Amino acid sequence: MRLKPISKFIIFILILGGAYGGWKYWNGTQSKGTAGGSVDGIPGATKIEGDQGILGRPLRVGIVTWPGYAGGITANNGFKPNRQCIYWNNHKLLVEFLLMEDVDARAKAFARGGEDGVDVVWSTVDFWANELPGFIKGGVKSRAIMQVDWSRGGDAIVADNSIRRIEDLRNKKIALALFTPSHWLLEYSLQNSSLDEGDQAKIVKGLVGKVASPDARADFVAGKVDAAVVWEPDVAEALQKRSNSHILLSSKTAANLIADLMVARDDFVKEHPDVIKAFIQGWFEGTEEANRRPDTVVKLLMENEPLYKDLGEDTTRDNLSAVKWADLADNAKMFGLAGGEPLFDRLFNQAGRTWVKRGYISRAVTANVAKDDSTLRQIYAAIPKEVRPITPSEEFPTTKPPRADDKTAPLMTKQTNIFFATGRSDLDPNARQVLDGVASTIQAYSNAYIRIEGNTDSIGNSAKNVDLSKRRADAVVNYLVNRYGFDRNRLIAKGNGPFKPVADNSTNAGRAKNRRTDIQVIPR
Repeated sequence: MRLKPISKFIIFILILGGAYGGWKYWNGTQSKGTAGGSVDGIPGATKIEGDQGILGRPLRVGIVTWPGYAGGITANNGFKPNRQCIYWNNHKLLVEFLLMEDVDARAKAFARGGEDGVDVVWSTVDFWANELPGFIKGGVKSRAIMQVDWSRGGDAIVADNSIRRIEDLRNKKIALALFTPSHWLLEYSLQNSSLDEGDQAKIVKGLVGKVASPDARADFVAGKVDAAVVWEPDVAEALQKRSNSHILLSSKTAANLIADLMVARDDFVKEHPDVIKAFIQGWFEGTEEANRRPDTVVKLLMENEPLYKDLGEDTTRDNLSAVKWADLADNAKMFGLAGGEPLFDRLFNQAGRTWVKRGYISRAVTANVAKDDSTLRQIYAAIPKEVRPITPSEEFPTTKPPRADDKTAPLMTKQTNIFFATGRSDLDPNARQVLDGVASTIQAYSNAYIRIEGNTDSIGNSAKNVDLSKRRADAVVNYLVNRYGFDRNRLIAKGNGPFKPVADNSTNAGRAKNRRTDIQVIPR
């Protein structure tokens, strides 16, 4: 998992220690040209003689250690600016990638830009919602310009065996590195559970905040906490070192939840639209090459990122399976290039509301302020309509759903009030609006089955209530399939009638709570 910069800095100290100085010497001997000085702990621009390309100097891109950036690194044939790469050969663009491990230095370098800073930096949709308000307040107007990957297993909630679903986290101690994308994995899961606002707030208040993933993993292994939110390689190590533990939920199931981005300042995009276009196009070409030659990716990661050199070839290769490198089709879905609501807007706005509710930021910004997809749209529009790439609505189709009476326990249950007229199963406009919100949950947990259970109160004939609740569940499934293109085999409709109450049917308030639809996330 890509780390929050300050967290990564500490991890490098712990892992590499004195070897860091040796690496800096090695890295300098490998450079084409002469490296500049260090500004705020970030290496200065690498000098390269001759033609400087369309920008007149190397484009400087700040990243952290994470295999999701393979598209750009492959397009550049490493970190250093050079002319033996896709970026130069196809776009006459020199690019330099820099590991930026300190959060303050990263922000200052991004604000400065140019040869004394950086022009483009990494973020994730959820982290961008947390970070952008501060940039704007400081006068640094900037926007997301492309998606570069999906986390597909790199983030996970590990737990002892007493915790089998998200609701079991009530009154448990949980360790995690605060404000990282893994934090978002926990927050999103809590919001899509049956835990009420009070329970959620209590869990969040009781979090054992850590600086980095290894610290959270260490607490879990030592038995100091009941669960931890960590990223690889800490996931595997936690399971190995603590018996009777398991993965409760990971981004392999929540496969459309954590997405990495590249962001740029508004002034740079306006002054250098040709550079931004070359950077994005070259990245996509590098992604295609990375998918063809994963061994090349392993080699480049180990040559350029000290942590992967330390982890070794086998572990580095294993880390590639934790991400999906985003191509133009993924960006079409993320930014709505082919029409429809952009996935970016849903994720960004929901993350912003969450961070405000938790008090991490005072005010959220809107998705439109946070992105500039104009270059992506230009690239997409230049492709003939009949061959434009489109990511399917479902990336993980299944040929046969589980039986409706399957006993597999849900990872979480979201209780939703979808109101129907008495004795009716058709959806009114209000019900459809509620289901539009449910669709985002189904979209995020894209590698899971979704069980939709209709429930009634105890008034009336029980058998008729079971039939009515099943018809209502079917109506929900039909709407979601027809409106959003979800795989029908992934959605399971079940009618419980009055037989699964969550409140006392003898009161009006209790009966109202029992007239509900349960949206359950079922592991594959």
